[in-house]
Amino acid sequence: MRIILTGAGGTMGKTTVNASASHPECRIVAGVDKFADPKAFDFPVYTDIALVTEEADCLIDFSVKDALPGILKFITERKIPAVLCTTGYDDEDIAAINKASESVAILRSGNMSQGINALLKLVKEAAAALPGADIEVIETHHHNKSDAPSGTAKMLVEAAKSARPELVPVYGREGLVGKRKPEEIGVHAVRGGSVVGKHEVMFIMNNEVVTLKHEAENKGIFSEGAIRAGKFLIGKAPGLYSMSDVLG
Repeated sequence: MRIILTGAGGTMGKTTVNASASHPECRIVAGVDKFADPKAFDFPVYTDIALVTEEADCLIDFSVKDALPGILKFITERKIPAVLCTTGYDDEDIAAINKASESVAILRSGNMSQGINALLKLVKEAAAALPGADIEVIETHHHNKSDAPSGTAKMLVEAAKSARPELVPVYGREGLVGKRKPEEIGVHAVRGGSVVGKHEVMFIMNNEVVTLKHEAENKGIFSEGAIRAGKFLIGKAPGLYSMSDVLG
């Protein structure tokens, strides 16, 4: 699989370069990064995706949300499937992704790990099994993470809402907020140190609490998931896919 890697010089880009080395069937043919030193890579790295001329089977994106318009233009014109791993997209971005997926296969996920996608299924089941529970989502990440709440936290909220559609997210609490409403689902972001990623979903009832938790110990799990997703997309019809499609 020939890969174009956007965000090649970032932390996750470098992690993906290292991860790809353990997949002899995969080869990064080009990278894109405005600030990376091209001499640090054994493949060409461009400052603008429009400059890429290499042929590829898949694009893997670990860049920033502002790079999205250029990426979508590139993949739709070149008909290259893409794995979008960047978070922080707004409604306009998501609408653009959905539109692009009409002409090319796109997989978008706020978290590429196998464990998180298992957690999503468990949250759906717990929300259905515990209809009266108060639900709180707590996510913790390193101090360099720029968006909050995390894309994974948003996915967990949506997982709970699939079983309890009346739920309404409340992002943190401060001041005299009044009694907690039954339809609230609290979402809290913690930032500090070098935490790779930790997500907890609490189902709080009278006299008992059920907590579902996932903690990432190494960023390599996200790169491995992205590579696996890229392999999955090859030959797929245009459309919007998720990691649940990859994992079955």
